[in-house]
Amino acid sequence: MACEYITITLKDFLFNAGICGFIKVLQLEGFDLEEQETGNTIQVPVSLLKNFHHDYIKALLNTFQNETLYQSLINQYEQFARTKLEDISSEKYENFIRKLCDKLESASYKSGYHIISAKGDTFDVLSLVKVLKKEKNITKSLNISSDLIQYMKKHCETLCMKDIIYTKILLFWQGIAFLNSSNSKKDIKECYYKDFVKSTLEYLENKKKGSMQCIQCGNPINTTIGRSMSWLNDVGIDITRKRSHYWNFNPDTYICPICALVYSCVPLGFSIFGSEAIFINNNESIHELIAVKNIFEQGGEKYTTLNQPYYEVLYTFIDDATQQQTREIQNIQIIRRIPYGSDSWKYAFNTLSKPLLEILHACRYNFKHLLKWSFKDKDTYINVYQEVADNFLSGKNQYALVHTILQKVFTENLKAPYVKDILAIQRRRMRRFYSEEGGSAAMYISQKEFETAYNEGKKIREQYAGTITEVKDRNTKVNESFRSFVYPLLLSLKTKDKAKFNDTMFRFYVGRSESIPKILIDMQQSDEKFQMLGYTFVAGLYGESLDLKKNAENTINEEVK
Repeated sequence: MACEYITITLKDFLFNAGICGFIKVLQLEGFDLEEQETGNTIQVPVSLLKNFHHDYIKALLNTFQNETLYQSLINQYEQFARTKLEDISSEKYENFIRKLCDKLESASYKSGYHIISAKGDTFDVLSLVKVLKKEKNITKSLNISSDLIQYMKKHCETLCMKDIIYTKILLFWQGIAFLNSSNSKKDIKECYYKDFVKSTLEYLENKKKGSMQCIQCGNPINTTIGRSMSWLNDVGIDITRKRSHYWNFNPDTYICPICALVYSCVPLGFSIFGSEAIFINNNESIHELIAVKNIFEQGGEKYTTLNQPYYEVLYTFIDDATQQQTREIQNIQIIRRIPYGSDSWKYAFNTLSKPLLEILHACRYNFKHLLKWSFKDKDTYINVYQEVADNFLSGKNQYALVHTILQKVFTENLKAPYVKDILAIQRRRMRRFYSEEGGSAAMYISQKEFETAYNEGKKIREQYAGTITEVKDRNTKVNESFRSFVYPLLLSLKTKDKAKFNDTMFRFYVGRSESIPKILIDMQQSDEKFQMLGYTFVAGLYGESLDLKKNAENTINEEVK
């Protein structure tokens, strides 16, 4: 072998994610990261690459099998098999049979049967599925299901991998190895070996000088050895179809087989929660990069999406990671692979400074309250936690979301118990960064001002509610009575029309023979104060936010507040 070791160095976020996955595969061959010097490079013995394709498949199964429909169907069957026949819910069992048959008749599994039969197992799955669909006797149905489940278990490496390929790997790359459409009926492991492992070993054995360099590591390559990056989703340009991006139509963005092997491990480098994936790019060192990844790896059931929504798992992971990061580093880059549209994904980037990480940690109880809250807006379901988290991470304010919620509260009687938590998150971020981001002191909003604005609205609601003797539907009646008052307030807040807001408040308080509270006058020093305290006042008019329990755990340093 011409080379005994290869050197892998931290680069961009995607390559770094690939390094995390690459190390995870190597560890199955005994690679010990602790033996490597702390820094941004590792030395990998070439001998560890000979069985890399076997370990790659094993690592994918170890990581993702429990999150697949394949495993879910096996678990459901085993649950039914342990249950007395008379205790089995016919509705749940019929739903299981329908999902089992749909999966076994899917195009991806049919291509898997070709791979399996080529190895000598000619069991006729599809014929048995047809029999299962027609079988009404639950005892016979369970027996047929047992045969099918045993077949699935026997060929886990093919069938479970089909699930992993199309739900995990396809998020990041396509068009090569087992994701080349012409290879769908070929052995998965062999396809990966041919396109990634074999080409790497041959390159290392016959390494020659080339007229070009790998754009990642600088290794010498030529157009025969080098590979474009078009197979990486949302990263590379398809050189065969679009050469006009390059000078004189001559592409020069090629990578060597070693870097391609690392990139193929990107799915193992990201932590995947349902339809979303996240990678925390702490590029201080490879050891630090792996340490963050290990938070997820060692979490076990804590981070599974089988019995809890993926966004709740995502919240738990970010909270755990940020607690560790705030103690160790100044900044971290969070990269999320998120869905948009019906079948597309994109990368979303956020850099969190240490102060922002401290705010994220300080707001953990506010975020936790939002986890299970969603509502329908027109034909779309809005996940409140996800919207607030997206706004927070991208630096957007929360006012558009709060406006939508409060409008629905008073026009459609939407139940919205945690509007105050959303505004508390916004206030903390504003307070921490009003000077760092070039804002004036007029943007500074204290906890006292926040609570005063909220309580002014809450007091009005409580006074009015006290005049309604009938307890039934009291909240609905109060909301309906406030509509003509709240609607112009919300409109003026949305458009930052202070004059309209003042006019509405003046009419309301004159009608009550009261003066306008000082906080509602002082808040007009700036647009930020106007919107924040104005929406907080309206949230108080709704009056159903649950205050956090005052204990030592959520007593936060005033600087963070």
